[in-house]
Amino acid sequence: MTLNDPLISVIVPVYNAENSIVRCVESVLAQGEPRVELILIDDGSTDSSPVMLESWRAHPQVRIISQRNGGVSSARNAGIAASRGAYLRFVDADDFLPADALSRCLSLMNDNVGLIVGESQHFTPQGEPVARSFPAEAQRVLSASDAVNDLLYFHPRHGICDKLFRGELVRSHQLRFNEQIANFEDLLFVMQYLSLLGTQQVICINSVIYHYVESENSATRSSVREKHFSFARSFSEMQRVLGRSNDKFFYFLLLKVSSAYLYKAIVSGEFNSAFINDHIRRYRQAFKSYLSSGVIINGWSLYFMLFFCSPRLISQMRKLAQSAGRGG
Repeated sequence: MTLNDPLISVIVPVYNAENSIVRCVESVLAQGEPRVELILIDDGSTDSSPVMLESWRAHPQVRIISQRNGGVSSARNAGIAASRGAYLRFVDADDFLPADALSRCLSLMNDNVGLIVGESQHFTPQGEPVARSFPAEAQRVLSASDAVNDLLYFHPRHGICDKLFRGELVRSHQLRFNEQIANFEDLLFVMQYLSLLGTQQVICINSVIYHYVESENSATRSSVREKHFSFARSFSEMQRVLGRSNDKFFYFLLLKVSSAYLYKAIVSGEFNSAFINDHIRRYRQAFKSYLSSGVIINGWSLYFMLFFCSPRLISQMRKLAQSAGRGG
């Protein structure tokens, strides 16, 4: 027996998540909203995750999809294709939902609303909440264009798991995650979705609707690989759907991301000069566009200018400053 006419589809990609998947699944099934369809996509796990998923196969709210390992975007796309809910939520297998996270979002949805954006509470790998500050406003109602600037700059929210999407809008426009991009593909999906909203509004709330568990391996977060530079393609695709009113904030974020990854690549000594030079060229083009769009007066803009002049020198100086700080 399966759930008929689900109101909301929760899509969870699963890859080697044996240590967290029970907490994740139980947090979804414990939601107050009964018309929840939970889609679990096993993305070629090599641990005990597939066996663990089988224990939920008979549950009326659970659907299980198994596929060869194709990456998180491939798994999410499989979930979208299988979804039937009027609304979509994405949850990562390492994370979990707070109580009533779904009903809290659904209560705000009406014909004039296309997206709900909430807050995420971070947790350490040991389960301790990480102190965070949240916006003072209880709720902000934005146009789709203003929401772009809000998510890019004013209240940065680059992921998908703290949002409630309209399922039919995603499916009817065949909106999918780009499986060739390994970095900022989430933000690309969000920006493409916002471009489809038309006159529908975006509601931002300060309620916590997602529990994000930080990675235990901090080295993974700090190291950089060539695949991370696929962010350049994400931003190139984003630019196609954004308007001129978004340019300043778009280029600000692009420069912030570009300089961060270039810094890591330069000081690592693991990238060839041609690769770094190509991304320095891209950075400088973006900086010129940023100047044309109208500069945001803050410390970052000064850093962007210095990095434009000499990326390698600034990177080495930054490395020395960080080393001196740790030594102190």
